[in-house]
Amino acid sequence: MVGVGVLQELLKTHRPSDSFYVYDLDVLTRAYEEWKKVFPKVTPYYAVKCNPDPVLVQHLMNLGSSFDCATPAEFNLVLKLGASPDRIIYANPCKRSEDIRLAINSKVKRTTFDSVCELQKIALAGGMEVLLRIRADDPGARCNLGNKYGAEEEEWTELLGMCSRLSLNLVGISFHVGSMASSAQAFVEALAKARRAVTLAETHGFNPRIIDIGGGFSSNNVFDLGPLPSMINEEISNFDTKFKFIAEPGRYFAEHVATLLTPVMGKKGKGITISESLYGAFNCVLFDHAKPSFWILDGPDNSKLVPMTIFGSTCDGGDVIQQEALLPSSISYGNWLVWPRMGAYTSAATTKFNGIPFDKRLNIYI
Repeated sequence: MVGVGVLQELLKTHRPSDSFYVYDLDVLTRAYEEWKKVFPKVTPYYAVKCNPDPVLVQHLMNLGSSFDCATPAEFNLVLKLGASPDRIIYANPCKRSEDIRLAINSKVKRTTFDSVCELQKIALAGGMEVLLRIRADDPGARCNLGNKYGAEEEEWTELLGMCSRLSLNLVGISFHVGSMASSAQAFVEALAKARRAVTLAETHGFNPRIIDIGGGFSSNNVFDLGPLPSMINEEISNFDTKFKFIAEPGRYFAEHVATLLTPVMGKKGKGITISESLYGAFNCVLFDHAKPSFWILDGPDNSKLVPMTIFGSTCDGGDVIQQEALLPSSISYGNWLVWPRMGAYTSAATTKFNGIPFDKRLNIYI
């Protein structure tokens, strides 16, 4: 977490008039180093969708990360920053035909699929190396993905047969147990399932050599993934040594990197309005089921804490960021609220509702 003294100094030197982010790139470095320590055999492909900030992406690139991209905008960003196409996986199982062609023209050669329809689009566009995305769910994950993506086991034979008939090169198996997974056992079961998919693929004449274990990695305490690494690593040891393991961490790298500061722009009765919104950074409350915490920078001293509502700055009456938030009774216009752990799925999904440029916040890098 960025310290009080650092934030106070940034307010003095930059004199921001509106909400801004502070990116601590040392935190990102430590997160990457910890990943390599606990997952020595799993190459990280950062999920760009989580936070496509160019400085963050460039820093990860310099550290050695590869990238999970879901759209042309994402792989074009990574390529523009200097990554070679072989450091990208186009990990979207349902793509537009024109986007597949864009990937091929950009020499991005690997993608995922989970349907006959997708295989047909890939083949018609000219062909890419493909990974079969299998369904694997963590029922306790914050955001489920299996309701939309992943082939059921009874579908594998048809998909592999179609892959063969279309002369596509199946190079691996992928899965994603869900965003912010809560169960290490879900990864273990998914890896066992992936081994069955590998065996079936081999009977169809393929030689899969990549296992993509997806994302879902998060930590309440910085970088501490609990028993997850040891359980995954043990299951990985059951695979032939020919396999390369990759993962798609997003939140794990980005969440702790960014701190958001928001000024109080008004107070009325038992509520305050801050210069941010559910249409801005706090879209994470709606879409990511997040429960952001805050503290007050240079807040009123010796003031009784009272429950108040924190409103967002748009004209939408439903723009309520928190209810019953405990705030000093004397809090007023001009005070700043500090929101740590705001690097994941926040700035990435902002809007311009009411003409407010939530997508154009100042980023300060330290």
